[in-house]
Amino acid sequence: MRLILLFIITLSTYASEFPLIFSSAGDEVYKSMQRYNHIKDLAIYQDRPELLEAYCMDANATMQKGFILDKMKDDPEREFDKNLLKEYARDLRSLSAQNELIISQLDDDVGELYEKGDFESLKKINEAGFILSTKMMVSMKKYEDKKELESQLKKINSQELKTLPKPVVPTPVVPVVQVPTKVDIIEKPKAQELPSVEQEKVQVQEALVETKSVPVKKTQKSKEIVYYETTLAALKEELYILRESQEEAKMACLNDITATNYWMIKVLENRQDACERASAIRQMKSYDKAAASSCGRSSLRYVEWHGRIKPYVGKKLFEAEAGCNQ
Repeated sequence: MRLILLFIITLSTYASEFPLIFSSAGDEVYKSMQRYNHIKDLAIYQDRPELLEAYCMDANATMQKGFILDKMKDDPEREFDKNLLKEYARDLRSLSAQNELIISQLDDDVGELYEKGDFESLKKINEAGFILSTKMMVSMKKYEDKKELESQLKKINSQELKTLPKPVVPTPVVPVVQVPTKVDIIEKPKAQELPSVEQEKVQVQEALVETKSVPVKKTQKSKEIVYYETTLAALKEELYILRESQEEAKMACLNDITATNYWMIKVLENRQDACERASAIRQMKSYDKAAASSCGRSSLRYVEWHGRIKPYVGKKLFEAEAGCNQ
């Protein structure tokens, strides 16, 4: 049964915190940013900064543009910047599309956390403003009750240990030793023969041979996965540099390309799992579509990555979906 994640809708609470211009689209984008800020440090997102962290940074930058436009609109002596208005509307559309993809991925992540029994992470997601399914909430309540019971038992045991009486140590009895009248001749035990240096060398060599003969299994990644992991690391580094320089146009393009690279790795890792493979291809296809807008179809970077994913979004996606539905 699919576990559906729902948002808590509280427009009246956030209305004064966000730009008034295009608020019908902007409020949901900025509410999502605030929720994601509460969960982006969870362990499940540590190796995917391009998913939540990048969205939060982009949404915050766009929100500042909205506040500037609000001031322009309210100030009759200030000229209204129509180009900034168009740019703001375009950014909101891009963030809305990105938000839908994140919600879909978050839904899958919540299901994975529930299967693993990671109720601490689920609790933080719920506290961030997301409503979990009834089944999850019941299981999480049982987990909290069990945790509270264990804590109380630990306190009780600790108090009982403090109140226990100290153990009485008995006085040792010294035995009486009788001195023999005659001197007995006691034979000294023969000393054990110590191994010679040559024998020790032979034993060490035999141990080394035995150690070398034990086969060691190594899990090797395919060359493709290693390649794309290398390119992903380079893209992340470039992305962080761009964020410091505040080059927003390039940053939006690089966000989509980085995400495409990430999902390409997931496609290659899930060769034997048709459902996971199909889901990863669809994610990769979505980010490729976003990159066509943020980078431009004539961009060399878009052309390069579009060519890489092209073999997967046709026949291979159809085969993966067919295998998943069997």
